[in-house]
Amino acid sequence: MKRLLTAAALLSAGAAALTGCTNSAATEEVPVQGAPSASVPACADGQLNFNAEPVVNSAGTTVGFKINYWVVGASGACSLTGYPAVTAAGGGPQVDAVRQLRGGLFGGLPEGEDTPPTVVLDRDHGAQAVVETTVIAHQSSACPTYTEFLTTPPNTTDTRSVSVTVPGCEFAVYPVYAWSR
Repeated sequence: MKRLLTAAALLSAGAAALTGCTNSAATEEVPVQGAPSASVPACADGQLNFNAEPVVNSAGTTVGFKINYWVVGASGACSLTGYPAVTAAGGGPQVDAVRQLRGGLFGGLPEGEDTPPTVVLDRDHGAQAVVETTVIAHQSSACPTYTEFLTTPPNTTDTRSVSVTVPGCEFAVYPVYAWSR
């Protein structure tokens, strides 16, 4: 599942070399986006940008959010595997999202798949993870509306705050998957 560099990639590699960015020889093989590869290192702290966007159902109710990950500027390709850490932090008591393979509405792996994929991120491809919520209170009180979540990409310690408004009492997070920017 690898392909040789195209002419456009060769030009990009030459430009990167001129600007001081490292890149190997033109015969280097580049992994197909989303394919596991031992040649693509895991993403490091500070190598990713990320944000959040609400997920809304057909009734117009916010039922969770997506976390978008992409590499910083001229940063080289890197890979993510597994689950981000997510904690609801602003708007109610801190609540950690529970890791789940499959979701009720929008997130998770297809039936029959139990191993999270390794996703290769580069300047054109990122990764996303879905966080779903329940708005059913454990008691008779309503769930709080959170406006800030702390999140850490898989296999890093780079915790940052993302802003998104989501009501919920409990949260579930699903493995990262490939996303074209």
